Amino acid sequence: MGATGLLAGAISYALGACALIGPGELTLPTPCPDWDLAMLLVHLGDSMADLETALRTGCLDPDRPPGPPGADLVEEVRDRAAQLLCAAYGYMGPERFVTIGGLPVPAGLVACTGAVEIAVHGWDVTAARARAGCSSGPPIPAPLATRMLRICPLLVAGREGLFAVPVAVPAQASPGDRLVSYLGRHPAEQ
Repeated sequence: MGATGLLAGAISYALGACALIGPGELTLPTPCPDWDLAMLLVHLGDSMADLETALRTGCLDPDRPPGPPGADLVEEVRDRAAQLLCAAYGYMGPERFVTIGGLPVPAGLVACTGAVEIAVHGWDVTAARARAGCSSGPPIPAPLATRMLRICPLLVAGREGLFAVPVAVPAQASPGDRLVSYLGRHPAEQ
């Protein structure tokens, strides 16, 4: 499973978590301070749109203003996920690069970074629902989390402003719990 497979696995997990969101749950607080599920879904959709554009055009514009949110936020995330997968399967390859801040970055590395963000935001959805007493979705699948744990030190070295400091977990914690704790989440919240 290469970068495209990792991205597809992250999208599958996140979409499964988002599919469980009920109509009255968009105001639930998430593990991200000051964010509710609606804000998280808008961010997730915008991130997917940015990643799709980057893979398709070879350029990531971090200053692109976000688009207006749609009426059905979960459906919008699904649509953007489909577009992202099409771009990943159509425009990825070892010879492809994405220009970020004037520097060329391998497209596979960009896709892996997006995969980590997408999977962790899927976990944020399940944690928000679990804290509210709703039936939460499954944890991040162990094989997916294990692969992400291997590459995270390369991807989140400059974490200031992106992720909180790592949270300590027991040595026997699952790969999914170790992944979210590495990215500053408290696994017990799920």
